[in-house]
Amino acid sequence: LSEQNNERPGEVVIEKAISLLTREHSTARLERVWGPGDGRPVDELKVAMDQLLAEYLMSRELDECARCVKELDSAHYIHELVKRGVKISMEQDGKDLSTQHQKSSIDAMAALFGFLVKNAIISENQVAKGVDRLHRVLDDLKLDVPTAPALLKDFEDMLKEELPGDDEKKE
Repeated sequence: LSEQNNERPGEVVIEKAISLLTREHSTARLERVWGPGDGRPVDELKVAMDQLLAEYLMSRELDECARCVKELDSAHYIHELVKRGVKISMEQDGKDLSTQHQKSSIDAMAALFGFLVKNAIISENQVAKGVDRLHRVLDDLKLDVPTAPALLKDFEDMLKEELPGDDEKKE
């Protein structure tokens, strides 16, 4: 390390941040760094996510959905896909509790995210982050879907079955 870094280690970082933030159109440029990889607005990405999740729940085609997830080109924002997918599933499964297959959408989402992790399309970390975000908004979800806590627990249990265990990863 240089002497400058030893005496004032944060100075270089602060100077770089200032230079990035004072450039022309800096906000738009920085949004591309943290948002979707292709530079489109986050709201547009959310619409694309909702469409692909709805299509998946109708078709249950894992390979097609995996292709669409890759096309999103937003590996660091997949937690939003997980959150939206489980929420949509909860809303569908929570509508009619008298049906025999009341957890079919939750099952399908667990299968989807398990498939995507097993095939290295998304990371377990992003799935965990999405589930954590759902836990944080669970009180709000209960207003629309009273069974949301039970459905989220069911999803987590099913997802554990779908994901490779620690002993399988070591082999």
